[in-house]
Amino acid sequence: MNISVISERWWPDGTGGVLASHLIAKLLRDAGFKLTVVHGTREPEKLSGIRYVYSSLLSIRDKHGLWLNCSILTKEHWFRKLISSSDIVYIPRYCYPLIPIAKKLGKRVIVHLHDYQPVSYNSIVFSEHVRSGINAVSFEVLEHGSIARALFAGFTSLVNRLCRVWLRDADAVICVSKRQAEIISELAPELTGKLKVIYNPLPNIPLVEKNLGDPTLLYLGGDSYVKGFHVFLRASQEVLKRNLNVKFLLAGAFKDVNKLIIEKLNRSFKKAYNLLAYLKHEEVPRLYSISYALLFPSICEEPLPYAVLEAMLTGTIPIASKVGGVPEIVGGTLAERFMFKPGDVDGLVDRIETLLAMSSNDVMNAGLKLREAVLRRFSIEDAKKRLVEVFCS
Repeated sequence: MNISVISERWWPDGTGGVLASHLIAKLLRDAGFKLTVVHGTREPEKLSGIRYVYSSLLSIRDKHGLWLNCSILTKEHWFRKLISSSDIVYIPRYCYPLIPIAKKLGKRVIVHLHDYQPVSYNSIVFSEHVRSGINAVSFEVLEHGSIARALFAGFTSLVNRLCRVWLRDADAVICVSKRQAEIISELAPELTGKLKVIYNPLPNIPLVEKNLGDPTLLYLGGDSYVKGFHVFLRASQEVLKRNLNVKFLLAGAFKDVNKLIIEKLNRSFKKAYNLLAYLKHEEVPRLYSISYALLFPSICEEPLPYAVLEAMLTGTIPIASKVGGVPEIVGGTLAERFMFKPGDVDGLVDRIETLLAMSSNDVMNAGLKLREAVLRRFSIEDAKKRLVEVFCS
């Protein structure tokens, strides 16, 4: 069976959703499907047995420009020939305008959602605990510091309604967690009958050898508002007022103004904050080897955050807000006790202090159990079986 995968980004150009697409392509290949990936990434990581076709029309990063280019792409002879020779068109990101074209050609269309783009112009749904204080305009200012983006937020939100129109023609829409499917169903009830829940496959991350010294906590969200940087900043200061031995490793993108804030905090707290440069995905396990825990204070409904999964795979305790698919990842494990209400600074401080009361041996033993639990719950074979069921139905 031939599958055409259409995605503007391909691994390693992207984050969790793009990584998941790469891993899913591998599972489908191993299940006997013949895949052609049409993408807009200059140097994708290629898997043997899969054909990759680069199109500059998909290299644009603006969604509105991408949707316009999708229309142009459908007029290309080679692309229409490819779709005509396919049994299934698989869209794991935002190339939704291709759905009605593929259906007109009599093809089955499967869409994979790794966020909330069909129901939210910015692809984000905030937790109900913080939702009331944030609108489209305030989001653009808080997340991007952009007045211009805030002014166009209403127009962007209006155009985004086309996503739901396009998705109505899809044969199946895959969600990556039960919570994500629940939210999509609530906000776009016309898609309810098409929704399928399949957990993303786990990346191949080995258990790291822990080398724990002074309590060190890892935060990977950069200065993103939706990832809870403001929650992290307030909670970390409260922790340091009570325990000056704690160190924080910070990775991700940071604006200059926030770098200055961290420099100021370092003068007050004896260089407790270590601001790291951009890290490649394969470099992150090294940070886990010296970290007691991952801090994950997101305030949005994360569908199935790879950061939490990867922390557990490396034998690291995630201290995570109770959002999106997080309870589905940690439920029934020690990490369930370390969840806290989104936006709750005191709750995060309390969970950190609970961790600091544990010995390093207890932390490492807990990490081993977390790895075992996540490997059982997110079986690669189960993911492959469920994908085959959807693609063959």
